[in-house]
Amino acid sequence: MLLLLPASLSWAAEEIRCAVCGQPIIGRYIEESGQAYHEACYAEHHAPRCAVCGKAILGARIEEDGKSYHEECYREAKQPRCAACGKPIEGTYLVVDGKNYHPACHRAQALRCVVCGLPLEGSYLEDGWGNAFHSRHGREVLCPFCGRVMSGATSGGSYISTANGMRICAFCVRRAVSHREEVGEILERARRRLGEIFPVPAGSFEFDLLDREELMRQLPPGRAFGNELGVTRGDLTRSGRSVTRRIRVLLLSGIPDWLLAGVAAHEIAHVWQQLRGLDRLPLDQAEGTAEYASYLLLKEDGTQEGRVKIEAMERSRDPAYGAGFRRALQAAGPAAPPGRLREILEQGDGWPAVP
Repeated sequence: MLLLLPASLSWAAEEIRCAVCGQPIIGRYIEESGQAYHEACYAEHHAPRCAVCGKAILGARIEEDGKSYHEECYREAKQPRCAACGKPIEGTYLVVDGKNYHPACHRAQALRCVVCGLPLEGSYLEDGWGNAFHSRHGREVLCPFCGRVMSGATSGGSYISTANGMRICAFCVRRAVSHREEVGEILERARRRLGEIFPVPAGSFEFDLLDREELMRQLPPGRAFGNELGVTRGDLTRSGRSVTRRIRVLLLSGIPDWLLAGVAAHEIAHVWQQLRGLDRLPLDQAEGTAEYASYLLLKEDGTQEGRVKIEAMERSRDPAYGAGFRRALQAAGPAAPPGRLREILEQGDGWPAVP
């Protein structure tokens, strides 16, 4: 049992020493299985790590499928969410066409546009969360990150992000990451998690955070801006006979944490391509394999937002990000070794023939 106690309430007759560092304990400490610990020592050496944020869990936690979670992280990332309002569901809920709903939300949205509230007649559009809206509203009402319709009923409204200048839904605003230190930690975790598939040495690239306008200016010549959330550039500098390659990962600031893990994986794959001299791959191979890296982390993290994102990737008609991703997914099937995609790219013979 884990207890957080003041030193004056336990073992008062003897000096209390930390079971990790052996130093005396003054003030509060943690007791577990009869051992006492400084809070910092326990956090570094014994505390379980949250499967969502990766940080130590010192208080109450939720255990599921052998993984530990902070209660708040579990609510935000794992607890079922209503496909209409996007909020976590507690208690009884409805499952309609594979989507979860609060009973009241399902009744309120039935056959009505979630943007204007008017009845839906004839053809209409749906976002990836099952929210229906009139086609006249256009896809501009969709959050560029999670794909929800941005309305009071579905996402709590929308805001102009101060980090990137884009209009995004209130859910993604709350989970936005714009601090360099936190972005660096997410990039490093992605680098380590992809080490078996796309090995990238530590310290082999730099990164920076940009707003949307700045990111647009960093695109390669001739490439139109679409929904890019990051760009990896390999710039060569010549000094006499010496050539130095500087690799920079440029990320859109203010991406929500669940999506940033996938974006980081995508750009790590591009860093690997740069390091291997594969920066002139056909676009469907370059972006398809990078999307595959993103898919791996989004799938492993298991968030509902990630599942909706993966479904959009699987449906995408884009010849590089969609068709290329599906070719990479097929080539790296469950029976293939982890290095199969590396071999395909390095051989330079294009995608293998589909059986």
